Amino acid sequence: MNTIVFGCSVTNKLTSGSYNYFLYSRIDNYAVIMRVKTDDSEYLFRVILQSEDVATVWASAVTKSYLRPDAMSVDVKRYVTNKSKAYKNADLRSADQW
Repeated sequence: MNTIVFGCSVTNKLTSGSYNYFLYSRIDNYAVIMRVKTDDSEYLFRVILQSEDVATVWASAVTKSYLRPDAMSVDVKRYVTNKSKAYKNADLRSADQW
Protein backbone atom coordinates (compact mmCIF):
# COMPACT_ATOMS: atom_id res chain seq x y z
CA MET A 1 0.00 0.00 0.00
CA ASN A 2 2.84 2.41 0.78
CA THR A 3 4.21 2.05 -2.75
CA ILE A 4 0.83 2.93 -4.24
CA VAL A 5 0.45 6.20 -2.29
CA PHE A 6 4.14 7.07 -1.77
CA GLY A 7 4.70 10.84 -1.96
CA CYS A 8 1.01 11.52 -2.61
CA SER A 9 -1.31 13.94 -0.90
CA VAL A 10 -5.04 13.54 -0.45
CA THR A 11 -6.45 16.12 -2.83
CA ASN A 12 -10.14 15.27 -2.63
CA LYS A 13 -12.61 13.20 -0.61
CA LEU A 14 -16.07 11.91 -1.37
CA THR A 15 -18.49 9.88 0.75
CA SER A 16 -21.13 7.71 -0.86
CA GLY A 17 -23.11 5.04 0.94
CA SER A 18 -20.80 3.01 3.18
CA TYR A 19 -17.61 4.11 1.41
CA ASN A 20 -15.21 7.04 1.54
CA TYR A 21 -13.23 7.77 -1.61
CA PHE A 22 -9.89 9.56 -1.42
CA LEU A 23 -8.14 11.01 -4.44
CA TYR A 24 -4.37 10.83 -3.96
CA SER A 25 -2.13 12.77 -6.31
CA ARG A 26 1.54 13.61 -6.64
CA ILE A 27 3.44 16.40 -8.38
CA ASP A 28 4.52 14.12 -11.24
CA ASN A 29 0.87 13.69 -12.37
CA TYR A 30 0.49 10.27 -10.74
CA ALA A 31 -2.96 9.73 -9.21
CA VAL A 32 -4.88 6.98 -7.46
CA ILE A 33 -8.25 6.62 -5.76
CA MET A 34 -8.51 4.69 -2.53
CA ARG A 35 -11.94 3.38 -1.57
CA VAL A 36 -12.32 2.81 2.19
CA LYS A 37 -15.31 1.20 3.83
CA THR A 38 -16.58 3.51 6.58
CA ASP A 39 -15.97 0.81 9.22
CA ASP A 40 -12.32 0.57 8.02
CA SER A 41 -12.74 -3.11 7.06
CA GLU A 42 -11.78 -2.66 3.40
CA TYR A 43 -9.16 -0.65 1.49
CA LEU A 44 -9.20 -0.97 -2.30
CA PHE A 45 -7.53 1.04 -5.07
CA ARG A 46 -8.05 2.37 -8.57
CA VAL A 47 -4.85 3.57 -10.22
CA ILE A 48 -5.49 6.38 -12.70
CA LEU A 49 -3.21 5.77 -15.66
CA GLN A 50 -1.40 8.59 -17.40
CA SER A 51 -3.59 8.07 -20.47
CA GLU A 52 -6.72 8.84 -18.40
CA ASP A 53 -8.07 12.21 -17.29
CA VAL A 54 -7.99 12.48 -13.50
CA ALA A 55 -11.04 14.77 -13.31
CA THR A 56 -13.13 12.42 -15.45
CA VAL A 57 -12.17 9.32 -13.47
CA TRP A 58 -12.73 11.11 -10.15
CA ALA A 59 -16.16 12.36 -11.29
CA SER A 60 -17.26 8.74 -11.71
CA ALA A 61 -15.35 7.35 -8.71
CA VAL A 62 -18.42 5.70 -7.20
CA THR A 63 -19.07 3.59 -10.30
CA LYS A 64 -15.48 2.42 -10.90
CA SER A 65 -14.14 -0.98 -9.92
CA TYR A 66 -11.49 -1.22 -7.20
CA LEU A 67 -8.90 -3.90 -6.43
CA ARG A 68 -6.52 -5.05 -3.73
CA PRO A 69 -2.91 -4.27 -4.67
CA ASP A 70 -2.12 -7.95 -5.26
CA ALA A 71 -5.13 -8.30 -7.58
CA MET A 72 -4.07 -5.54 -9.98
CA SER A 73 -2.99 -6.50 -13.47
CA VAL A 74 0.71 -6.91 -14.20
CA ASP A 75 0.57 -3.77 -16.37
CA VAL A 76 -0.83 -1.66 -13.53
CA LYS A 77 1.70 -3.09 -11.05
CA ARG A 78 4.47 -2.25 -13.51
CA TYR A 79 3.09 1.27 -13.99
CA VAL A 80 2.97 1.92 -10.21
CA THR A 81 6.47 0.50 -9.71
CA ASN A 82 7.99 2.50 -12.56
CA LYS A 83 6.30 5.74 -11.48
CA SER A 84 7.45 5.21 -7.87
CA LYS A 85 11.03 4.49 -8.90
CA ALA A 86 11.12 7.54 -11.18
CA TYR A 87 9.69 9.74 -8.41
CA LYS A 88 12.13 8.46 -5.79
CA ASN A 89 15.10 8.92 -8.13
CA ALA A 90 14.04 12.35 -9.39
CA ASP A 91 16.41 15.28 -9.39
CA LEU A 92 15.89 18.99 -9.99
CA ARG A 93 15.67 18.52 -13.76
CA SER A 94 12.85 16.00 -13.44
CA ALA A 95 10.31 18.63 -12.42
CA ASP A 96 10.66 20.27 -15.83
CA GLN A 97 9.27 17.10 -17.42
CA TRP A 98 6.29 16.93 -15.06
